[in-house]
Amino acid sequence: MRKCSKVALPSQETLDDEAMQWFLRLRDPSASEADRRAFEAWLAQSERHADAYAEAEQLWQAVEAPAKLLAKREASARPSSSTQSWPWAAAACLLLTLLLGFGAWRDPGLFDRWMADLATAPGHSQQVTLEDGTRLFIDADSAVDIEMTDGGRQLTLRRGRLWVDVVSEPLREFSVLAGEVRTQVVGTRFAVERRADDVRVTVEEGRVVVSHGQGAASNERVVLGANQEVELHYASALGMPSEVDARSRLAWARGQLLFDQTALDEVAVQLERMLPGRVVVSGDEAGAYRLSGSFPANDPDAILDALETSLGITVRRLPGATWLASPAYSSHQDLPSL
Repeated sequence: MRKCSKVALPSQETLDDEAMQWFLRLRDPSASEADRRAFEAWLAQSERHADAYAEAEQLWQAVEAPAKLLAKREASARPSSSTQSWPWAAAACLLLTLLLGFGAWRDPGLFDRWMADLATAPGHSQQVTLEDGTRLFIDADSAVDIEMTDGGRQLTLRRGRLWVDVVSEPLREFSVLAGEVRTQVVGTRFAVERRADDVRVTVEEGRVVVSHGQGAASNERVVLGANQEVELHYASALGMPSEVDARSRLAWARGQLLFDQTALDEVAVQLERMLPGRVVVSGDEAGAYRLSGSFPANDPDAILDALETSLGITVRRLPGATWLASPAYSSHQDLPSL
């Protein structure tokens, strides 16, 4: 008697990938009649195939509008000389969103965290004590590399923000590298925040030297004392030191977020550290809406509730994204819903 062998069924992940590939192929104007016949044959193989394709359609409909808004927001953050056009950026964002299983768009810090020595996911922070006794507070959605040698101690901040209480060792320099910004200290408490190519250094106690540029030829440096900070923005020079209330500025290292007339775009940046996905702000008038208050750093719903009740912001939760729409925008635009 001949033994029948079992046919391995495709995994759900494989079906989802195939469904998205068919969806994108059929949206392409170059799709042929042969393509359509092949798709019908694929679709008819089982109910699982049909369900996977239906989910691909729903996913596209859910993410198309916020993905375009995000692409427009990120394109506007670059210098005006950029040759990227917004339609191309939006299309690229959508394509990557779907072809990469929605993961890369939803979680842009995934690669940095995967490569780092220490990392925290959105919504999770971590306290660490290094071998020399130096204490670290690694905020949510952050990634740090650590190099401890007899000759020196260096942290490299790949993304996010980091609070450091350095134990003084005169024979072993301590530094934090964030992009091309290096912060050198002996013994002090300070924080470094990195967002793409923007870097901010804030000193709570002691003194630090902040330099910009790689190599000894760099002469761009500033010295910061307690309650001072300096910022470097994309493709620019180090700014001048400014006076700040470091305790309030660094409240996140104690589990609190303090907003003082904070713009909605900046609130969205803070929420992205707390939520598992992107936070998109829509509406040309959104810059006029500002939030004040103190919130637990582990409670994004408290911030979203305040935006809705105090400012009238419309909040929509989508697969892998949260959409914040100003009242003026949401009153005359269709918002996605699930």
